[in-house]
Amino acid sequence: MLLALPLGAHAQLRHPGDPASNSGALPNDIPLELLPTPDVAALLAEDEAADQWPFRYGATIATELSPGDRGRWDVLEATGELVWRLEIASPGALTLGVTFSRFDLPTGGRLFLYDPQKREILGAYTEANEKPNGEFAVQPVPGDRIVVEYVHPRGADLPDLSIGEVIHDYRNILAHLGEAQFSGGCLVDINCPVGADYQDAKRGVVWLIGSGGGCSAFLLNNTAEDATPFLMTAEHCGDMTNAVVIFDYERTGCDTGSSSQSKSLSGATFLRASNPFDGQLYLLTQSPPASYEPFYCGWTLDESVEAPGVGISHPSGNPKKIQKDNQAPTHSSSRWSVSFDVGIIQGGSSGSPLFDHRKRVIGICSAGISSCASNLALYGRFDRFYETRDLDVFLDPLNWGLSGIDGYDPFSAYLIPFNGTGANDEIFSGLALPVLGTTWSTQVDTSSIPQAVATAVFGYSAPFEGLFLSFGELLFDPTSTPLVSSTSSVAGGLSQHDFALPNSVSLVGNVGYLQAFVVGGGSLTATNGLKAVLHL
Repeated sequence: MLLALPLGAHAQLRHPGDPASNSGALPNDIPLELLPTPDVAALLAEDEAADQWPFRYGATIATELSPGDRGRWDVLEATGELVWRLEIASPGALTLGVTFSRFDLPTGGRLFLYDPQKREILGAYTEANEKPNGEFAVQPVPGDRIVVEYVHPRGADLPDLSIGEVIHDYRNILAHLGEAQFSGGCLVDINCPVGADYQDAKRGVVWLIGSGGGCSAFLLNNTAEDATPFLMTAEHCGDMTNAVVIFDYERTGCDTGSSSQSKSLSGATFLRASNPFDGQLYLLTQSPPASYEPFYCGWTLDESVEAPGVGISHPSGNPKKIQKDNQAPTHSSSRWSVSFDVGIIQGGSSGSPLFDHRKRVIGICSAGISSCASNLALYGRFDRFYETRDLDVFLDPLNWGLSGIDGYDPFSAYLIPFNGTGANDEIFSGLALPVLGTTWSTQVDTSSIPQAVATAVFGYSAPFEGLFLSFGELLFDPTSTPLVSSTSSVAGGLSQHDFALPNSVSLVGNVGYLQAFVVGGGSLTATNGLKAVLHL
């Protein structure tokens, strides 16, 4: 059965601080707000009938709970601060998630959420966590009771704070029950051998949770290559402005090891959506820090792609998995189609990327067959979404006008070959990563050009494509800033170029586009290019 995929939304960076109640100077009796219990049996029956498509783990309970009409206020005598607390219970819930419909704190205000035994404490959340839409979502806390505590600084204006939604989890999203219940025996961890070549791209794929559902999504690079946190997911996933975006959610090994949902952010600004191509684009309200190891995926508008087609997603909310089709993806007017030889998609894979043979995004996961015996998956066409909804405004701010760009790693040295339209010989490679403060070496393999006597390498600040000269396709923009140049003789079919990279913090994150040219026999031959991102 062909099914549409899921729904999503919430999470966040936390700030230093401890709940005021840890001091022991506050009364223990906290007012309790008892919420109605959802019909879990009916929800499970609906999920089974739908084969868990879309992926759902919880029921949304609408509320309107604020410090003005619920809970209790106390004075912390040691500091003069006011403390507001409210306990919320939804009997039988395995975790509880909270979304604030209003979240506006004064400077110095601190918000915490925790289970009554304080086995897990979320926060402090401060005015730095405020979002443009005035809302704020918090990832689930284990158990069917949760305490909300707000610490108010002395003399400050009162906060505008209201709890608008509580998520009653009936599947235990934090215990990764999806791994046991929905794996189907044919899910493949991203850190298995088949994922070895995608250890960069995997860091661009994230898990979204909220409003009782889950989706996959991915970060996208732009031509400014400045780590602007553009996020793309499926249009059918719904409103993601309050999404909890979880990074690095994967098992540490292949079919073994632990996983964590601790690296999270909350909130995004909506930019564009397309129903025909099932995509939507957001801008995260916070940039992921270096500790999250984010990667900004490359993308392409080219509809002529080669094998393999590779997907990376969170099927049924599982830790990150890989899917691989050893054939080239095919396409209709609105969808890419693949039949995976390795792995499958499931509810929760919605919004995940499909990569072409150069690890550039070509599609957004839209629908599929959740069966080990039949692995068909459909992806909305990124190129058509880009062209019909003017995504170049966001993803091509430098007006390069290229058919695609490669990924970007803002926090470590990165190197990837590129080749424009694919016309040039792919014989130019790096011998190491371009680390600042080292001598970085590249190599041209001229063994296929026996008349070669020398090679030259030029590096510029912008790529180029589509200009074909007598010696091949030019892959750098000669009107952009020149960065490096080098010549070297050929010996034994190889030619090496060494570049002394300064140990300069000011160069961190700079990007260069290099191309080599082979000289010999009275002719010149252009090679593929190398994209180099500098880092310490």
